[in-house]
Amino acid sequence: MNSIDRSMQASPRGAIHPRTKLTVDVFFDFICPWCWIGTRHLASALRTFAMLHPEVKTKVRWRPYPLLPDTPAEGLPYQAFYLSRLGSPTAVSMRRAQVQRAGQVAGIDFDFTRINVLPNTERAHGVVRKYRRVDAGGQPAQLIEHIFSAYFLEGADIGNEDVLQRLEFEHNLATAMAPAVCAPSVCKPVGRSVTVSGVPYFIFNSNVAISGAHPASTLVRAMQNALSLSLSPLQSQEEAQ
Repeated sequence: MNSIDRSMQASPRGAIHPRTKLTVDVFFDFICPWCWIGTRHLASALRTFAMLHPEVKTKVRWRPYPLLPDTPAEGLPYQAFYLSRLGSPTAVSMRRAQVQRAGQVAGIDFDFTRINVLPNTERAHGVVRKYRRVDAGGQPAQLIEHIFSAYFLEGADIGNEDVLQRLEFEHNLATAMAPAVCAPSVCKPVGRSVTVSGVPYFIFNSNVAISGAHPASTLVRAMQNALSLSLSPLQSQEEAQ
């Protein structure tokens, strides 16, 4: 279920200071289809926000949040797991149809029938964590997209070391030939002081939080709201000078 932790307010008024920044913390897990939908909407929202506020520097911080950390390293039978979890084939079919409809809006054509293994996602998150280093490019967003795609479209076992090495190699090959994306991003572990109600979970400038795979327009409003809340102290300080 989607929820908004702080009500949307008006977008920032007046001129925005050129030093203004927007930080987006994204809590996610690779076995969550809503997380992939949410990250697709976030990418769209970031493009819109950049056009509306080109003077604002944006940073995305990816926060690994394994939903089932006790999953065996070799994984579990995927189809049997969800049949047990949801109780009947009808319930599984209905849930997948719901996700597939939402996925189509984000340009994703989920193929759950190809997935055989429910993986432990710690290894996959470990691969992504390496990309917070400057020498690794600092751009995990494209790798995250690649891992999501391999899992939900190809049924790849993203808990398998060999599979992850292949995906990382493909990612490095692709990004070496592609221009860099505009929004810098890093990958950091979950902070102990943060309470996450569900994933995907977005925190904008540490003062506006949204849970769920919301449309890009909702995320843009959240960004503008966070920017407005962050501007007030800065504007007051400059007026006093």
